[in-house]
Order: sequence, then C-alpha cells, then structure tokens
Amino acid sequence: MGKNLRFVLLGMQATITLILTSFFVHGLYLATALDIQQAAIPHFVPSLIHLWVTLIAALLLCVFYRANIGAEARFLPMLFLMISLGNVKVLPLYQSISHVMVLSPYLVGIAYHFSFLFSTFLFLASGLFQQNSNPVKLGQYSFVGAASALFLSKITPISTNSASFLQEASLTDNLFLGVCILINLLAILTFIITIFEENRSRQTVARCFAFILMIAGNTMVTITQESLFNILGLVLYISGTALLILVTRTYHIWS
Repeated sequence: MGKNLRFVLLGMQATITLILTSFFVHGLYLATALDIQQAAIPHFVPSLIHLWVTLIAALLLCVFYRANIGAEARFLPMLFLMISLGNVKVLPLYQSISHVMVLSPYLVGIAYHFSFLFSTFLFLASGLFQQNSNPVKLGQYSFVGAASALFLSKITPISTNSASFLQEASLTDNLFLGVCILINLLAILTFIITIFEENRSRQTVARCFAFILMIAGNTMVTITQESLFNILGLVLYISGTALLILVTRTYHIWS
C-alpha cells in the first residue's frame, strides 16, 4: 500500500466520522427537544467517542509511523476505516428520531456486518503477518478478507424489523456472530503467543498487549447495546489505542 492510498483511506475515515458525527449530534439535539434523551444518549454518545478516538489514533499514527515496513503499514489504515464504518449501526435510531432516511435498514445492516467481520480479519492479519512485509501476500489476504466479509454479510439473515434494530443494528445471526468472535479469539491468541516467544522485546510485548485491548474493547462496543459493556469496551479500546500510539512513537511503520 503506497503512501497516497493510505492518505486516501484516512480521508475516507475522516469523511465517515464527520458525516456520522453530524447525524448523531443532530439526533441528540432532537432527542433533547422531544425529551427522550435518556433513550438516545446510551447509543449516540458511545458511538461518538468510538468514532473520534479511532480518528485521532489514525491521525497520530499517521504522524508517528514513517517507514514502510511491517504488515501494519498495510492493515492499520483499513482497520481504522472499518472500525469507524461500524458505527453506522446507530443510524436506525437517528432515522427513527429524525424521520430522515439516510440509508435503508438493509444497507445499514450490510455495512455493519461487513465492517465488523472485515475488521476481525484485519486484527487477525496484524497478528499473523507481523514479520511478513511481502506486499503480494498482504494484498492477497486483504482482497480475500474483504471479498469473504462482503459475501458472508450479504448471505447472512438480517432482522431489520425487530424492536432492537430501531435503536442499533445488531448481529442477530448466531452463526455469523460465532464466526466473528472465533476470529477475534484467534487474533488475541496470536498476540499472546507472540508475547511468550523467545527474544521478544518489551516494545513487542506492549504492542501485542495494545492490540489485545483494542480487539476486546472494539468487540464489546460493536456487538452489544448494553451501556455497561459499552463503557467497559470503550475503556479497553481507548487504553489499547493509547498504548499503541505510545509504543509506536519510535517504531516507525507509516511512510
């Protein structure tokens, strides 16, 4: 992935963040006017925090990562883009409050399923390809991962008529949810194995721990509508991204 493409992906992420932020802030304003803010805040606020933490992390990593080495130079821009896209899950709530149809419920469901599944593939890739900088293999994995995520998202049953979907899109198919959780567990296991390998540096241990926190936190924020799990997930995700930024200030990857 060249430098220009990375900045294109960063620009796409910033655009998605700004668009969704405008919808969610407007939704909070309408909810306050309708005196239903208690129902809206637990959904809009976590997504806003999730969006902006991800964008700030992407911007900081863009500044600190300079060299074109390592698999993360290819996967991190796409990963942060997919994590941001996953917050379309709250659009149904905005649309029900504002009565403005931004996207059809089916498209919201597809985008939500695709972004979460593809992000799990990218988390796994960041662990599997730590020492592999072969652009051909990395490109092939990215293409296969994206194509597989899109195909599975399209064939997975999506319940758009449920009461819960009017608040947030959710993973209602147990098989799809199980696949996503399994891939995330494999990604975490990959980083744990790296931590216990011989001759690992403190920097490598900290970096792996950062990814483990990010995976756990992002999963909790993405798949649940419970406020407690959203808060805990945000704490883990913010801790992981902050640690990754601190670790990588001298571990140059981006160019």
